[in-house]
Amino acid sequence: MKPTTITLLAVASLAQGLVVPRDQKTVTDVLTGVQTGIDNLDTAVKSCCSNLGGLLDASNKLIAAITGGTSTVSSSTPLTLIEAIKIIKPVQAVEAHAKTLVSDIKGQKAQIVQAGLCGVFAQQIETINGDSQQLVKTTVGKVPQIAQSVATKVAQGILDVLADAKDAFSAANCK
Repeated sequence: MKPTTITLLAVASLAQGLVVPRDQKTVTDVLTGVQTGIDNLDTAVKSCCSNLGGLLDASNKLIAAITGGTSTVSSSTPLTLIEAIKIIKPVQAVEAHAKTLVSDIKGQKAQIVQAGLCGVFAQQIETINGDSQQLVKTTVGKVPQIAQSVATKVAQGILDVLADAKDAFSAANCK
């Protein structure tokens, strides 16, 4: 019995239906949400101490985006190697936006010190840092084992930026 073209097409179409949908879009959407939260916080930082409510609100929304994103990624399916490669650019974009945010926060440091807000900033940065570490760990866990060390290195840039902010507003450096 020779397989016919119709038989091969039928088998191929059935196999296509068995492909497990992946969650690259889910991870990308989470990264986009975090990036938007960073940008909104950056806008609030630029007005710094004149609108503390807006600043705290933007900071809390970023924290919510990070923690919600962690939950979303945690419940998603693992990524393929190709999908893991495709999220490198969005991760790098988040890092670039985080660098801008931290630079702007550090640029407002004198006003923050003068307003006596070092402790508030340190606490929010600590929360953002810890939650971001959890998001990175969860996301890297969705990457195939063979690429996890590379994924960790790519994401380390974001964690380094946050560590810089944490250091700048530590009790020793912000009085």
